[in-house]
Amino acid sequence: MSKTAHTSQPPRSNTPALRRQHRRTAVLWLVALLVIAGLEVGVFNLGHWRTTHVPAVTMGSPVFGGGITIPSPGDADDAADDGAADTAADAASTTFTITNPDTATIDIPVRDAATGGAAEIASIRLSPAASIPVSQAASHANDTASWTSATASFYTADTDTALDSEAQADAEEEADATRNTDDLTWRSLGDGVWSDPDNTLTYTSIPETQYTLAGQKSDENRYSTWLRISFENEYAGSTVSLASYEVNPTIPFSISLARIAVMLVIAAFVICFRPGSVLWRRRLDITTRGHKVATGAAIAVTAVVMLLVTQATGGMFKAQGISYGWGFNHWFDPLQYQRLGEALLNGHLWLDLPVDNTLQSMSNPYNYAARQSLNEATGAVYFWDHAYFQGHYYSYFGVVPAVLLFAPFEALTGRWLPNWAASWVLGVAFAAFAIPMTMRFIQRFFPRVSQALAWLCALTMLVANSAWYYLFTPSFYGIPVLASMAATAAGLYFWIGARRDATTGAWAGCTPGATRVSAWRVVLGCVLMALNFGCRPQFLVFVLFAFPIFWDEIRHSRQIFSRASWRLSCAIVLAFLAVIVPLLAYNAARFGSPLDVGSNYNLTAFDMTSQRPSRALMPIALLMQLLQPAAFGGSFPFIETVDNALPMPCEPSLGGFLALVPFALVALFFWMERRRLKERRVWALTVICVAGAAAVLLLDTMTAGVNNRYYGDFGMLLAFAAIAVACCLEESLRLPVAQESIHDGSAAEGAEGAEDAEASADDAAATATAADPRLLPAFRTGYAPARLAAFAAAAAVLFSLIMVFGGMFATGRYDALPSTNPFLFSYVKSWFLGLTM
Repeated sequence: MSKTAHTSQPPRSNTPALRRQHRRTAVLWLVALLVIAGLEVGVFNLGHWRTTHVPAVTMGSPVFGGGITIPSPGDADDAADDGAADTAADAASTTFTITNPDTATIDIPVRDAATGGAAEIASIRLSPAASIPVSQAASHANDTASWTSATASFYTADTDTALDSEAQADAEEEADATRNTDDLTWRSLGDGVWSDPDNTLTYTSIPETQYTLAGQKSDENRYSTWLRISFENEYAGSTVSLASYEVNPTIPFSISLARIAVMLVIAAFVICFRPGSVLWRRRLDITTRGHKVATGAAIAVTAVVMLLVTQATGGMFKAQGISYGWGFNHWFDPLQYQRLGEALLNGHLWLDLPVDNTLQSMSNPYNYAARQSLNEATGAVYFWDHAYFQGHYYSYFGVVPAVLLFAPFEALTGRWLPNWAASWVLGVAFAAFAIPMTMRFIQRFFPRVSQALAWLCALTMLVANSAWYYLFTPSFYGIPVLASMAATAAGLYFWIGARRDATTGAWAGCTPGATRVSAWRVVLGCVLMALNFGCRPQFLVFVLFAFPIFWDEIRHSRQIFSRASWRLSCAIVLAFLAVIVPLLAYNAARFGSPLDVGSNYNLTAFDMTSQRPSRALMPIALLMQLLQPAAFGGSFPFIETVDNALPMPCEPSLGGFLALVPFALVALFFWMERRRLKERRVWALTVICVAGAAAVLLLDTMTAGVNNRYYGDFGMLLAFAAIAVACCLEESLRLPVAQESIHDGSAAEGAEGAEDAEASADDAAATATAADPRLLPAFRTGYAPARLAAFAAAAAVLFSLIMVFGGMFATGRYDALPSTNPFLFSYVKSWFLGLTM
């Protein structure tokens, strides 16, 4: 019996051709490791190699500007004595207070140690009072009780004095001690042959962040007799820690495990998803143990990465409270959901925030200019992005997260749930359902898709939204969107998994034969979809997915919406009503209308009760939302924010949606693939995606302008459309199963030359494993288009991942890392120090 069971299993894919493919993979890994080693030792330590033979420099007594506290004379003399013979000097104090940033300078006379003349400055180090290892940086990133970082700018000057004798050198040194350095002509340290405009250094307690390179200089500014350390980027009253400074130190050689880990992840992605990878020949089968393990591992890794992202800008170390926004003369309260949860526990719907009397006396409290003037004149208190209505503040954001997360957490613990924790829980819930949901969708409608494309589609589903934006800046703005993303992914997961085998009860997918619908999965999916009305109503478009998903059960087998299935039909209707009716009552109790969520009563930069962006601006605004190109620079962080001058609400972004998620571009070809989409019975679903995305995009742009934060409202729809079209394209590039063996034989015989070597090897693998159901048919004759398509898909997803995580270091975005986590930003910036021109 065991023998029969054994022979019924599909043959093992262990043919000579596949073994050759595994050997190629091993060779690629060897090459990758060698490249990583070369990058780590060479490129990322280029700063060390460039400073191993820099000339020694001596320094004289520092001259302190009037905008910085001056150390006691005795300490300053000691510092000068120490610095006269060394390339490093104590700063005469460990802590300074900035009184005027414009004149907060430390001017240091420098001389070449060998000649006594002007010195060539190659590198600089600023050392604070204490240094810490990188592993301890996270706990110090938001320590407001102690110094964390400072930003210094560097300038040089040359007195142009020729020193022909030792006596002249001594005389020049004495003159330096009494020189008025403000009379010198200062030039930026960044001025060189290849100008590097970044002449600043944000240094922290991490040693790697304390170095900067001067770069290549032209003859007229190669040599200097003065170095100025300026704290012009600090603010008055700030504290600066500076224990010592060094000129022309040798940057230490270092091996970074974090850097190596990042390169290994990129190498793994490239090797696994390269066009010749075995993953492009293996059929997706979500029922195997290996796939389940891989899915669980992907969810776990995603959860960990999401947790790290929430901590990047402070997370659990960041205190949140009401603060005053000087730029818009309003108070900002980041705890809307915490106050809403508390209000629900206290039995009322308004937020417990003080309402200024001027709001009730104003003829139009939604007039931003009038509120701003009153604040400047009387100090009136107004809360930004809160809905004001009939004497109370309300939250116009969906109430479901408050009901499911914030109120229960406070009831159980007596404390408020932090925004970062709620964002992380909802983000993990989204990932936990989005990955298997995407796999189920592909398995059901596209059974001849490779594992490689399936995982690329799953990654696209994770990045084609605003989830990572809201995890990076966890706030009440993102919580309802993340909640809708999680509810939608979970609802679709249960809906797609509702078709079960009539005999075994296992998921039927696209398997032919008698099937039945799982009632509890259908009803649970309806409840989850209905929750979108109380989170982010734009996601209600996904409710329409029910018709293409259950079309067979509605139209043919009559298991839904028929007399025979009246119980399930009633349960579906009641599931929606049980969620939506209380939410309609909630709206009516606050604003008098069941459909009024209160967003028009928002106290923001314009009157939302009457003002709308110009319709003439809509075409260009929509193009900005979709196609605005990403911006790149030649120095870290390489990815820059983009903005526009449209007279409508706009926020800094990294580019248009399709520019950030180029994989979604294939959705635009849905009309060309309509025949195959109809054959796979997803044509209606694809049309819903494209039309729904267009409608939501137009609505969001008309009400909120150009904004990266709202990409999630329509991103998942375009991702679904792109996945459907991409799967059709891959299936169209493969031979029908009946023709595979014929094609494989002829291709193997006709392959000649080095250009077709790898293609013939893959064809040989197909011939040898044609009977293995786990392998897909070979690509059609003309292997280049298929390889190009595979390369384009992998490159598009890799680009999106780089934009998501690399874009977190962009300096122009909200909650930019230089201000929220200078440790992380400066540490990663130090990786590229040697690339300074």
